[in-house]
Amino acid sequence: MHARGHYLLFLTFIFFSFIGSCSESSSPENGSDADLSSRSPAATDIPAGLSGQVLQPRAGETFTRGEVIPVVFSLGDDDSRSVSSVTFRVDGKDAEFSGNLPGTLLWDSSGQPVGNRQIRISVVFDDGSGETYPLGVVIGSDIVPDRYTYRIVNSYPHDSRAFTQGLVYSGGYLYESTGQYGQSTLRKVEIETGEVIRSLNLDRQLFGEGLCLHDGKLYQLTWKSGVGFIYDKESFRVLGKVHYQTEGWGLTSDGTSLYKTDGSHYIYVLEPQYFTETRRIEVFDDNGRVENLNELEFIDGKIYANIFDSDEIVIIETESGRVTGIIDLSGLLDKQYHHPNLDVLNGIAYDKENDRLFVTGKNWPRLFEIEPVLVSR
Repeated sequence: MHARGHYLLFLTFIFFSFIGSCSESSSPENGSDADLSSRSPAATDIPAGLSGQVLQPRAGETFTRGEVIPVVFSLGDDDSRSVSSVTFRVDGKDAEFSGNLPGTLLWDSSGQPVGNRQIRISVVFDDGSGETYPLGVVIGSDIVPDRYTYRIVNSYPHDSRAFTQGLVYSGGYLYESTGQYGQSTLRKVEIETGEVIRSLNLDRQLFGEGLCLHDGKLYQLTWKSGVGFIYDKESFRVLGKVHYQTEGWGLTSDGTSLYKTDGSHYIYVLEPQYFTETRRIEVFDDNGRVENLNELEFIDGKIYANIFDSDEIVIIETESGRVTGIIDLSGLLDKQYHHPNLDVLNGIAYDKENDRLFVTGKNWPRLFEIEPVLVSR
């Protein structure tokens, strides 16, 4: 992940119109719809039967957040209609623009979330006919993430047989979800000793994954089974099940919504009771999409995420999806603790009251309390 300079691209949209109309029902209006937000890279789609032509942008072309993008319309030479009104919508919501048609419209992408943005430009002519043009662009991050190293504050014993997938702090204890078929558990762990105070074995056909505490209850994901569990925090009694479509990786809560990963660059924002998806966050740093998002923790209004198979934790804005910081934890586990079953860094827990950040890994024999140390900004 290296810094790269910002760049400015300008778009020209040239449209040749014909007498007729096109219904807006051909594409979802809600930016969180699965078939819309899962498309990557974005595409420029022209419905069959329209005479207009989009010469630019290229499908999936990327712009930097904050660019003012010119949109130039040209009506066909043989089209005698005049433009009566124009509606500019981004991800199903009306967006402000300046200018008139035929001529140039200007759209300011400031404040937009990063990732695929679906634009729909609807034109109504003086004869009452209308046409709608869907366009796809990608908005990239406009910031260079701060870089951090770390300082070890404390080091504690950790069960080296625990394939850590989710980690939560509450009331002086850690709650942990462990993986592997036939070995997956939900645990309550004493921090100072690493002793397992309470443990629940999952069905042998389930692979435990992300874990979070929400509204006093524990939520645990499984990997490929499409099912998660809600537990009483004290007894581990199963209170309910939830179902989801993608793989289950990481999970966290902001107190209102849940945030879930599946190993892609998406974070799925979910309604807790039924796991209904309310929106998706696409995560970008200054180099583009950040893939392999794994275990999550919500800290001071931002999401901290392990990047699978790496020593990095990224810090993500929940509204924009931009990566604002990267913590490099290389060398955290001293070689004296290495063993044949040692696996990758995974597991983030935060003690808000005492401002303590805990991290560990899969089959790691140590749990660390760390303090991020700024290197560059």
